[in-house]
Amino acid sequence: MEIILNEYHKKVNAEMRKSMAFWKEHPLSREESLRRLRLLREQRLASLSNW
Repeated sequence: MEIILNEYHKKVNAEMRKSMAFWKEHPLSREESLRRLRLLREQRLASLSNW
């Protein structure tokens, strides 16, 4: 079966590749990664506590 990509998928794939290339060139420090994970965890807990 042949895979057929429409223009939307081609655009999304190109944006993803561009983003991946950027982060490969500009990796986050360990501290920044941990800070972002902590923030995401706090946001998730806050949204779950509102239920």
